[in-house]
Amino acid sequence: MPLDAEVAGCVLSSLSGPLDEKRREILLVCLAAVEKVLPSIGDEGNATEYYKHLRDMAAVAVGLGNAGADAPS
Repeated sequence: MPLDAEVAGCVLSSLSGPLDEKRREILLVCLAAVEKVLPSIGDEGNATEYYKHLRDMAAVAVGLGNAGADAPS
């Protein structure tokens, strides 16, 4: 599955509530992949900006998932 589709699916799930462990792991893998390839992406068609936004959305979704996991019951 394309990287942006993986991130979009997990981010969409995070809007409904805390991420489950599987989606959180997927986002962490996606974040690592984006960080690895971002320096080598040319800026054709604003690709760099697109993947920076993708990275930021994934990071926010992971952060929201962590906040939900750390919240007292």
